[in-house]
Amino acid sequence: MRQALLLLGVLAVAGTAQATRVQGSLPPAPDAGTQTFVAPAAAKSKADDSSGVRTGTIEAVNSAGGTFDVHGQGMTFDPKRVKVYSRSGKPASLSSLHKGSVVRFTLDPTDIKHRRVAVIYVD
Repeated sequence: MRQALLLLGVLAVAGTAQATRVQGSLPPAPDAGTQTFVAPAAAKSKADDSSGVRTGTIEAVNSAGGTFDVHGQGMTFDPKRVKVYSRSGKPASLSSLHKGSVVRFTLDPTDIKHRRVAVIYVD
């Protein structure tokens, strides 16, 4: 009997309960107030990773003209200022750059086009 009364009490309360759904937009993200808009040009300049080391195989090279191609991209360098190092880490000459050579290189951070190489490591 006691169980029957408890069951009737639960059903009476449950029958009157209703779910509520809030209409409208979603609440803002917790950090939404701290985000600021960055113009595309400014974002591009801040996303510069020109100091990173790139790797590739030389597809074409012109040491006297200061150019070589890696991954289909033409890279330039100043033949008088570029630093070239051999696999052992010792300074090397531009004559060590050949088609098919595997190289690692860094870009000159002062070049706004990000095409001028500053240091070349010949592997």
